[in-house]
Amino acid sequence: MMDWDEFFVGLVRPRPVKPLGRPVKLRLGKPIPRNPLMVDFHELPEPVFSPRFKEALEPLAIYGVQFIPADVRVTPDDVRPYWIMHVHNWIACVDRERSVLSLHDDGEVLGVRRLVLDEPVLLEIPLERRLAFCLSETPSTHVFHQSLADQVLALKPEGLRFIPVSQWSDAAAFQA
Repeated sequence: MMDWDEFFVGLVRPRPVKPLGRPVKLRLGKPIPRNPLMVDFHELPEPVFSPRFKEALEPLAIYGVQFIPADVRVTPDDVRPYWIMHVHNWIACVDRERSVLSLHDDGEVLGVRRLVLDEPVLLEIPLERRLAFCLSETPSTHVFHQSLADQVLALKPEGLRFIPVSQWSDAAAFQA
């Protein structure tokens, strides 16, 4: 898990962010392993990709996706280039009838035990506009179309797995 090494505002919003003109500063989150393994994918919870993945994904011109340069401080003497994948394409498509959700008193989603997407809503959106998106109901949840996941998996990523929506919950990252 990564963490911010500086204060940076703007990533958790449904719009592009203005580039800083320099890489965002990140660091490894605590507890920091003795020998950290720097793989192709980390999270902030925004996806953080290695340069090889950014180079593979950026030419696809994925609708609503912006790559933001980041320098990750691994040790005081080891800073590595990575890319934050800012997804500003938010879609409200949680099927509240069939999903199992924990809600705040105001109806906002607090947690997801079982996620079901509202397929009629998604089918109204052209595929090229829903290859990657965040759920408006829970913006830290990124959804990737199977075709995009397949392209990423073809690169044989280290540190990344995709979980089918039918198997996903907000605890899925902690399950093998």
